[in-house]
Formats: sequence, structure tokens, C-alpha cells
Amino acid sequence: MYTTREIGRISHCFDTFYRQGGFPESLRFSSPRDYVENVYQKVLLGDIAARHNMRNVDALRVLMKKVAGTVRNEASFSTLHNTLRNIGYGISKDTVIAYIGYAQEAYLLFSITNATAKFVEREGSPKYCFSDNGLLNLFLFDRETALLENEMAVALFDRFGESLRYIKSSKTGIDVDFYIPEAGLAVQAAHSIAGEAREREVGNLVRLSQMDGSAKRLVVVTKEEEETVERDGVRVEVMPAWKFLLGECA
Repeated sequence: MYTTREIGRISHCFDTFYRQGGFPESLRFSSPRDYVENVYQKVLLGDIAARHNMRNVDALRVLMKKVAGTVRNEASFSTLHNTLRNIGYGISKDTVIAYIGYAQEAYLLFSITNATAKFVEREGSPKYCFSDNGLLNLFLFDRETALLENEMAVALFDRFGESLRYIKSSKTGIDVDFYIPEAGLAVQAAHSIAGEAREREVGNLVRLSQMDGSAKRLVVVTKEEEETVERDGVRVEVMPAWKFLLGECA
């Protein structure tokens, strides 16, 4: 399967998939984006707004847009509430909490929590991810890394469910995109590890391995790059996203 020709075909298919999303029905349309937009509006207006008798649908729309902008970072309810308040939406923090909950119930969003309990910390807010890259891409412009990270989140959450975590620790300085302690798997998502990104992505995984012996497999998922990095007795795999998805998350 991994001949040069087949790799080219698979890579091309992944390019389409991670930008347009995975709704099978969208393949029947000349504009998959229009189909995904229609799905989003049905979920937003039907499964969320109408079901919960919302009065301020515009605030819900803006909130989802702001959540999309936080995909690669943790986002507290307070931060989201303040962001909406600063642009003129006078909804309460409790309403923001409720709206996020409704979006999760409708399978528009899911969350990943911080696994800092292993480092004697219980701090940090969840990361919110969209259940399909096509939905997230409705809000983004030239955000390749955000799409790559969200796609890894979707695939890993499908595979490992609530066991999926991230790590961001102020005490240790470790910042890892995805961690599944039970599987001993830690994953960084980076469009490329060229330049300074190499030290950041690889270094965080090496430090995690040195502090947590259960982290057995360390992977940096990239758009195209592939190699094996050995540092301080720690082995880090670097591989293209399509290969990771066909292997670990198949």
C-alpha cells in the first residue's frame, strides 16, 4: 500500500478529508461545504435553539465561532463569557455554560480535560473540539494546524473516548496535545516540525516520558513529515497524519 503512487493518492484523499470533513452524504454534492453548512444550521437551529427555546440565537452563533477560535487551547467558561460580554452580548456565565452543554448534547462539540492530576495539580480548563473538521472549517481561514489538531482529537476520541486527555502543567512546563495514560500513548499535532517547532514538539514528549514512565509511545503527527528522533534515550516517532490514522486509530 505504501508505494510512492499509493502514498500520493492517500495523502490527496486525506487533504480533502481533513478540510471538508467526514460526512458521507457531502460527497453527493458539488459543494461539500454547502452541505456541511446546512448540517450545521440544522443542528444549531433545530437540535439546540428550537429544542431549548432559545431567545438569543445570535449569541449562540457567536459563541460557537469563538469556541472554534480556541480549538488548540483550553477555554474556561469565564473566558468565553468575558469574550461575549466585551463584544456586546449581555448573557450570563450560566447561560454560556448551558449553551456549551447543549452543543455537546447535540454532538456538535466534545471536550478534553487536563490530565494534570498525575503531576499533583488539578487545574486547567477543557479544550473544546468540533465533532467534524468540516464543521470547524466553516469558521477558519488558513488555520492548517487547528484543522490537523482537531482531526487528531476526533480520531483519538472515537478510539479512546473519555480516556483522552491533554497535559498543560505550569509546574513542569509540559504541554502535550493528547495523552491516553491507559494506552501509554502521547501525541503532538504539528503541521511541521521545521525550525523552532522541532524543539517544542519533541521536547515536550521527551520531558513527559522522563517524568511519567507509563508514556511508552510518543508520536508527533505532522502533515507530511516522517522520521524517528532519538533524544536522551527516548524515542519519538514523527509521521504524517494519514499514516497515523490508518494505523493507531484504524
